[in-house]
Amino acid sequence: MGAYFDVCWEKFASYFEVELKEVKLRDGYYVMDPQKEFEMVDENTICVAAILGSTLNGEFEYVKFLNDLLTEKNKQTGWDTAIHVDAASGGFIAPFLYPELE
Repeated sequence: MGAYFDVCWEKFASYFEVELKEVKLRDGYYVMDPQKEFEMVDENTICVAAILGSTLNGEFEYVKFLNDLLTEKNKQTGWDTAIHVDAASGGFIAPFLYPELE
């Protein structure tokens, strides 16, 4: 997940002894790079998290593109890596402001 995730994810990782991998942000690009996250997925990955409405600036991550990458990787490897869209804030407004968003 992107490095600006909610603290609940750290708690989850701690309580359930799960390694949390963070995609670092870079200057001028304030959402997670789906290609970088995709490259971090391996056979032990249980879930990839994308955020719809970052806490930094409200920007949406490229969920559709990330899903397409994961779907292809799952086909090639036989894995079943899931995607979770954390949309606590963006999920409420996205359907009204961006009805075409997949």
